[in-house]
Amino acid sequence: MQNSDIIEDFIAKIHSPKCLTYELCPEKSGSVENLIKKVQKAGLETNNLTKEFIESRLSLVDNISNSLDSKIENSKNHNFIKSNSNADSTNTSCMQKNLQDSKNLQKDSINLNQHSNHKTNQKSINIDAFVCTDSPLAILKQNSGLASIKLQKKIKKPLICTISMRDRNSLALCGEIMGLNDFDIRLFLALSGDPLKLGDQPQAKAVFEGNSLEILKIISLLNQGKDSAENELKEPLKQIYAFSVINSYAKNMQILKNKMESKIKAGAIALFTQPIFDINVASELIESCEIFNKKHGKNCVLMLGFFPVLRYKSAKFLHDKLPGVFIPDIWLENLQNALSESKESEREIGLKMSGELFKKLYETYPKIHFMNNNNTMIALRILKNVL
Repeated sequence: MQNSDIIEDFIAKIHSPKCLTYELCPEKSGSVENLIKKVQKAGLETNNLTKEFIESRLSLVDNISNSLDSKIENSKNHNFIKSNSNADSTNTSCMQKNLQDSKNLQKDSINLNQHSNHKTNQKSINIDAFVCTDSPLAILKQNSGLASIKLQKKIKKPLICTISMRDRNSLALCGEIMGLNDFDIRLFLALSGDPLKLGDQPQAKAVFEGNSLEILKIISLLNQGKDSAENELKEPLKQIYAFSVINSYAKNMQILKNKMESKIKAGAIALFTQPIFDINVASELIESCEIFNKKHGKNCVLMLGFFPVLRYKSAKFLHDKLPGVFIPDIWLENLQNALSESKESEREIGLKMSGELFKKLYETYPKIHFMNNNNTMIALRILKNVL
């Protein structure tokens, strides 16, 4: 399937009853190969993820880990006992065998992809698109546009490229979006951008020529064959699709709803929310989106943000430091009580609560944006809850 086909197919998918996206965060490096390997290790790029497939994948990964741990330990013991001149060559041989065993297990894991559709009557779930972040929290990462090109080519699923007003003026934005159009990166998540004071580049200067509405306006003009100054382009671009973001909570919900309405009016095809931890909050946002769509004759889709919380420290940060997110006190209480027993208990309770929340959200409104800092194997464990 050509890149152009998967883009248009995703636009149809996001307006269908079910849609699931997964966030990918490039590293501070010159390559996204490690990120691609994480996706492939979990099989998230595979169509029709069944419970059987997920359990097999998790089992294989555990086998890889256990096999390597065992062989490394055996190798250490061998080297301790073997102190003659052959020790180094023996160690090299052991390590080569470890590597080959790992490759064989990974090959077996990849082969699962070829059989994931052999039982068509099984309940399944798909990651329909991946969202590439743009240096979130102003912490330097690889450029989202360039990362999106390689990720889309390798994963063969649509990439939604996050783009913000923090680091680019309208001239740079137009040029970047036009250039990416040639590589079929045509899905954009418009952000204002996190303030630089949160990040690791204190010498940097913010641009902020406008907010995310400016990006929506630029994309609308480019689709009309015009640049941001409304000058005619030399030739039309392939259709560009704009998405944006919205907080999931505010002390004054009317302010949040006003922002939602302005983005729907500006032509956002979908709004991705911050993480949601309360089904009542989700219901209120869904209802508001439906009201504004009807009022303005739009068909904007709401994608509910989901972020599994496995640690009390993470829950506390969300509760205290992120005003756009509401996490109920019960999460804090349960995780803190579990942590007092052990870190393993904390993780188990976090996985249990997160899995139950995901199931409840998915069964209520199966249009979800999954975020968890590239921890693809945890994502598999959560996804299994709805199968």
